[in-house]
Amino acid sequence: MSRLEMSEETASELRQQLREQAAAHVNGAEVISAGAFRRGGAAATTVASKAQLGGLVYAGIKLFNKKKAGGLPERVVLVATPQKLYAFKLGIRGSDYKIKEQAAVWDRAGLKISTDVRSGMTALTIESPADGDTATLVGIGVRDDPVSQELIGVLQGTAAA
Repeated sequence: MSRLEMSEETASELRQQLREQAAAHVNGAEVISAGAFRRGGAAATTVASKAQLGGLVYAGIKLFNKKKAGGLPERVVLVATPQKLYAFKLGIRGSDYKIKEQAAVWDRAGLKISTDVRSGMTALTIESPADGDTATLVGIGVRDDPVSQELIGVLQGTAAA
């Protein structure tokens, strides 16, 4: 297993950590699945920074990525309950994840969920026709991980709840 892959033990620990924290934020609803995600476009941001293209180019790329993510924070935890999909700001310190304030909430029944593989990662697009919201996110790592993939499967109806 390479450094960039998540072991089943690590995935199990992360899954449990996120679900336990999420339970305190969803008003007593059952947490079906939770996964850590980030805005896409990290490669473009890194290139702009390393190539010293200037602050304006860097800021433009960051703004574009924020718009594509529906204005969500840089890192979020998505939490699926039977009725709702929540997005919470995610704080990371070392290997500790901390769910912070709520960034968005949608009724699951009205959502259109789609995926696309981009740069070797699965991009999740959440569309809420009722709100006019669209957000595209990728898993928190540099490769697909089983925790975020489980949440995607739950939202698409292909994974057991």
